[in-house]
This record gives sequence, C-alpha cells and structure tokens, in this order.
Amino acid sequence: MERPVARFPWAHWAHGVTVFTLTLLAAVPFWLTDLLPMMDYPPFLTFVRAFQDHGDPASPFHGTYTTGWPIAPLVLPIVLARAIAAVSSIEIAGKVLLTAYTVALPAASMLLLRVLRRDRWCVLLVFPLVHSYWVSGGFFAFATAPPLVVLGLAVAVRWLDRPSPRLGVGLAAIAVALLLWHALALAQLLLDVALLWALWRAPGPRERWRALLPLAPALVLFAIWVARSVLTSPSGAPVPGPVAAWPPFFENAAQLPEFVGVLLPISVGYVLLFALLVVAGATAEPAAPHASPESPTARYRVPNAFAVLALASVVCHLVLPSYCLGVEGINNRHPWMAALLFTFAWNLPARPAPRAGLLASIALGGGALLLHLCGRFVDFHRETVGASRLIDKLSHGQTLLAPLDAWGATEAFPVKPLRAVQEIATVRHGGLPNSSYAGYGMNFIQYVGGKNPMPGLGPSWLRHPELTRFDYVLLRSPSPALLAHERLELVARDGQWALFTVRR
Repeated sequence: MERPVARFPWAHWAHGVTVFTLTLLAAVPFWLTDLLPMMDYPPFLTFVRAFQDHGDPASPFHGTYTTGWPIAPLVLPIVLARAIAAVSSIEIAGKVLLTAYTVALPAASMLLLRVLRRDRWCVLLVFPLVHSYWVSGGFFAFATAPPLVVLGLAVAVRWLDRPSPRLGVGLAAIAVALLLWHALALAQLLLDVALLWALWRAPGPRERWRALLPLAPALVLFAIWVARSVLTSPSGAPVPGPVAAWPPFFENAAQLPEFVGVLLPISVGYVLLFALLVVAGATAEPAAPHASPESPTARYRVPNAFAVLALASVVCHLVLPSYCLGVEGINNRHPWMAALLFTFAWNLPARPAPRAGLLASIALGGGALLLHLCGRFVDFHRETVGASRLIDKLSHGQTLLAPLDAWGATEAFPVKPLRAVQEIATVRHGGLPNSSYAGYGMNFIQYVGGKNPMPGLGPSWLRHPELTRFDYVLLRSPSPALLAHERLELVARDGQWALFTVRR
C-alpha cells in the first residue's frame, strides 16, 4: 500500500515568511544611517562611554563621572552594550541591542499567544508598534524593555495556571531583570501581574498569597533603590521640583494616539487606520470570544483578562501624573503598552474571507509603514552624513558643542532627531559632553559630587566665557555672521554642515 503524501504546511510557511519579512523590515532601518534620528538615544550611549572610561585615569571621565547604587535601572542595558562594544563600537552595540529588540518583541509575543492558546496570526498587530514613540524618541531603556514585559506575562500566566519552582524562579528573574533595565517597565509588569492575580480564581487563600512570592525579590530591590537613589540626590539634598504634576485632562486624553505610533507627523493617521482594522476584526463574529476550558485564562473571573489589562493602561494614561519625583513621562508611556496588550485580547473573525482580508490588510499596512520608515531613515542619512563625517575629524578626548536650531530638526524626522548629536562626539572620541542625564541622581551613571564638570551652555553659548572649554562647534548652514565671528574659526565643511574650532 502506498503511503499517503504529507500535505505541505502552507499555513505554517505563510506565517513564518510573513513574520520573518516584517521582522526584517523592522530591524533594517537602524542600519541605514550613521546617526540615528532618536533625540534621547545619544545620552544612553554616553552612559556606556562613561561606564567604560570612568575608571581610566587617562580619560576625562575619571574623577568627573562615577557609578551609583549597582542595583539600579539602566544597569543591564549599559553592561550589555559595553560588552558588545568590546568587540565592535559603542554605536554598533546600540544598534545591535535595538535590532535584538525588534526580533525579541514579536518572538515574545508569539510565545504569549501560544501560552494563551490564541491565534498566532494576532502577532501581526505587533509590527506597526515596533517603531513606537519611545523607540523613535530614543528612550532607549524603556523602549527596549517590552520584550521582557511580554515574556514576564507569558511566564506569569503559566505560573498562575500551574505553579512550579521553575516558573516561580523564572518570573522572579524576569522581574529583577526589568528593574535593572527600566523601573517603569518593571512597574508595568507588576501592574499587569497584579491585575491577573486579582482576576484569577485561586484554589484557596494559601495558593493566592503564595502566587505573589516571585515578585518579592524585585519589590525589595526596588524599595532599596528608591530609598537610596530617588528620594535623595548624591549630595543628600531632596529631589528638586514638585513631587508630582498632572497635565490638563482633556489635552492629555487627546494626545493618547500620539504616544502609540512612531514619532512622526504621520503617526496619528497610522494609529487610527490600524484602530479601524482592529475594530473591524473585533466586530466580525470572532472565532473564540471566550477562553476554551483548556486555556490558562479559563480560570479568570472575566472571559478576556488581557482586555482588562489593556483598558487599565488606558486609565493609567488618563489619571497618572506626567511627572513624579524627578522623572518625566510617567502617564504617557501607557498608551503604547495598552496597544501592545490588546494584541493578546483580540480575536480574529471566524469566517475565512473576513479573516484573510483583515490579516492581509494588517500585514500589508504594517509592511508599508516599515518600508516608509526605511525610506525616511535613508533620507535622514543623506541629510546628516556630513555631520557624522565632521564629527569623525575630532581626536581622542576632544569636546564638541552642537547648538542646532529646532533641536536639529530634519525633513525626514522633524521632531528633535539631533537634539543630542554633540554627544556622538563623546561616544566616538571620549571627550566630556556639554551635559548629560548623569545629573539625575537616580541614574546608575552620575556626576561626581552631583556637579556637571562642563559648563552646560545654553542659547547664549556664543557669548559665554566658558565656550573655550570646548574644542569644536558643529553648526548647520551657518550664517555669514557666524562664519566671520571672532570666536570661531572654520575648519571644514561637508554639505550644509560646518565644523569650527573655538579661538582661545
């Protein structure tokens, strides 16, 4: 008897090819330009340089920068970037970690979908979110933490369903890793796990309270860090400014879509387009509106626990402060997380035609967005490669000031993409930056004595007597008055960019 011919798994093949293609498109933009259009990204790289050099007596970072409490947010990405930079460069290390994030987020999402026994095609909703406001804004540690959050949720769901020592240790390790990555990412995981725990039908009181044990190590370390680094500055003085501040409610609510998509004028349009697609799918006879009896979520008090998690993040955006204890951007980190969490609450249509049409629309829409971003990154490279080449002209330890108008806005990326471009000179050559986030006493990298060793020049830089602390000034399209200014001497031009030495 002839053996039956095995069917080719077309569905598996199509899913794999689609996910691989979208992942590749999400990762490619980081490698299309020398400088990345991310306003707060160079300060993270500066931290890596400071961590690398502060112990070297030959470096200007020695005696001016130091490290704080070792169990602190940002430690883990700084250490990882430093390890990668040992065999490449700090900039390459940053790009490697960003690439790893783009691969890890859909991978972790597919794991959570499998744990929840939801359709694997729902992962397509993740790709329009990969280049979020936080990634394009350059908020490196928070932006690259979501894969750990999603992985933690996958482990937490399994832990609540069938607890075991291995799962408990795994959840504890992920929570501690998130603390060392970014405190607000840890807060997101704690919020989501607490909601799952509250919705969970525990077998009994003992099991319910025992289920919280994996979170204890991270909470203890977090409390120690807050006591040592947040409530006091390195000098022991209280954190300046108000304890907390809230934005106007309706203005804040209207800005919710802006914090979901990429930091571009097209962002809100894409967010609304994908929201319409999601609504269309949710209203078209879902395939599995309730959890099956075998699903881990069958033991929750609501049929769709992750819908509750997504809604909770929306509420957090509306009610939490925008500033608290010296940290800016508290509430506005939640809209993106709400969109991501909804990926795991969404049910595809049951009928094949609406299902196929919806998935094709999301895949093509996500691909079009990522291709559009690739084009923008290429255009940004054309606009800024001259600046990168001029920065390369500096020598080891030399300093750069780049007082650019409109924070270095470009046609490709109009929202502050080069705000901290002067710190790229620090990253490449090791000279001290004009200023850095080391001034926040809560960071792992800190100023010695809490004092910036450089003058921190602002808008009046050209008249400031301490301009001579800098070796070079980088300007874009300088005016004839600047070209002839007595304090500056033109060294080189590259396109619209000009590099000056400072006359002493």
